Amino acid sequence: MPLILFILAPFATFIYSCANLRSRVNQVVFVLFFALFGYCHTFEDIRTDAYRKYESFSNYDAKGYDEIIRDFDSGESKDLFEDTLFSSVKVFSDNPHIMMMIVGLFGGFFYMLVVKRFLEDKKMEYTWPIAILLGFMIIDSQLPLMGGIRNFSAFALFMCSMLKVVVDNKRWWLLGMLLTPLIHFGYIIAVVAALVVWLIKIPNGPLHYLAIAACVVSLFLDTSSYVGVVDMFIGSMDNEAIADRVENYSEEETEVEFNTSLTTRLIRVNNQLSALFFVALLIYLRRNRDSLNQTNYDLKIYNALLFFTIISFALISFSVVGQRFVYIAMVLLYLYLLNVYQQNRNSAIRIFIGLMPIVYILHVAWVAYNCYSVTGIDIFYLPLPALFLQ
Repeated sequence: MPLILFILAPFATFIYSCANLRSRVNQVVFVLFFALFGYCHTFEDIRTDAYRKYESFSNYDAKGYDEIIRDFDSGESKDLFEDTLFSSVKVFSDNPHIMMMIVGLFGGFFYMLVVKRFLEDKKMEYTWPIAILLGFMIIDSQLPLMGGIRNFSAFALFMCSMLKVVVDNKRWWLLGMLLTPLIHFGYIIAVVAALVVWLIKIPNGPLHYLAIAACVVSLFLDTSSYVGVVDMFIGSMDNEAIADRVENYSEEETEVEFNTSLTTRLIRVNNQLSALFFVALLIYLRRNRDSLNQTNYDLKIYNALLFFTIISFALISFSVVGQRFVYIAMVLLYLYLLNVYQQNRNSAIRIFIGLMPIVYILHVAWVAYNCYSVTGIDIFYLPLPALFLQ
């Protein structure tokens, strides 16, 4: 029945499927909607990443896989995924909609596993705090960022693999985690952070205070604060394409152009509100650590959350790219709050969850607007045949 409903109302069926991903059919619907979202990209807004990828794919000459690897080894390309994707799709189609559909299938599958895990941790009936957390899990799937291809794909694979490795200690998922820098080079940082959390058992006391410090310091940072670190990174990097991109991120001209955008200024306000929210939550958790019921499983997630809070807020003000690491911390936050809330239903955790739609209202609006910008409004109400006939 859900698959029939998906033909008639894809978006509504997708929303319905999100509530019960234990069902195999609902899992299929979830992934199919991500694929449909990719297919429905309009490539009309020249400001979007999707437009740049449309231009790149349309003018792309397919390469052999040996040439792709050779370009990466020689430092002419930053990572392997996009060239491999473009060359593979070019074998059978020049249609950028098909290319984006495949991106949606890839990212949608791995992020479906992340949301499925969230729902497997749900041990009680739906309440409004659980509904809020699930809603943010879907919002932070990076769906409107699919047009960037590399970051969207790397994020989904990294989140799925990192949770399996760091929390569940399932070592064969280490392969998935280690592959993410080959999709997007920026995930080198995320992989190193995940390995530190997994291999080094750092007490959460020091991590707790460092996380608060990172949130507070983030209020005063801008791209110029990272110049020394960027110079060290570039000096140690053999891949010239990666070094050039990082250097471009740190240039003053990039920062000036970045700051002229109203969207950027709103995101910065959102990040500042988020930092204050994290500080308040972390102080509460520390003061009430003995009275809150928490399992060893919860504490594993909490340690990972603290470490990625440090990393993400330390980098959040770095040019146009620091923001992407915050999504990792946020997904860990939703998973942690779900588990702690279920064991402490009458605690202030419920209040913190209730505040999230207010604290992150700018973020929710940004996601909604960007979804509209890349696909238009048709995907949210038209039946599937009408979408394909357009």
